[in-house]
Amino acid sequence: YEGPVWGMFAGIFVSGGFLFSFGQFVPSWDSSYYPLMMSQNIQYREYISSKWYLIVFATIITTLLSSFYLYFGWQAYMAIVVGAIYNIGVNSYLVLWGGAYIKTPIDLTSNKKAFGDKQAFNIKTMLLTIPKLVLPLIVFAAAYYLISPLAGYLAVALSGILGYVFKEQVFKLIEKIYKKEKYKTLLAYKQTS
Repeated sequence: YEGPVWGMFAGIFVSGGFLFSFGQFVPSWDSSYYPLMMSQNIQYREYISSKWYLIVFATIITTLLSSFYLYFGWQAYMAIVVGAIYNIGVNSYLVLWGGAYIKTPIDLTSNKKAFGDKQAFNIKTMLLTIPKLVLPLIVFAAAYYLISPLAGYLAVALSGILGYVFKEQVFKLIEKIYKKEKYKTLLAYKQTS
């Protein structure tokens, strides 16, 4: 954990804990009333946007609360801030996209653990995990070692900013996937074990 790349890895996780634990199960958290919600006049864009804003808000709060990492040096906190920018601009979309393929109903009134269900894991969500974790590390390492440490942080931050700039186009793609998976998701949430 001494290397700078591991510092960036930690920064992604410190700022994105809520994003990873909540975001990939976005429709599943609403599984108990998802059929009712789909019968109402709720647009997928509104639904996805509301979840995205919740993820962004939690990422910002987590980043601010982790300011005590300044005690370990500016690079430790810089990794968290840059990780937060990347999480908002890239990973927030990827977890929402991956959530469309996880069709594990979560009963919020039960003591069962949602994360232990074998249906929550599938190949599509595993493939979507690669860019969430590996891509920012590759971008950081390339710029860090080829140019300078500051360039590594800037490269990851710029990736996140570019993701935010293309938010509307990305939301259109995510919305299309949710619409395509709608009936499979409804069927999965209606089934009881």
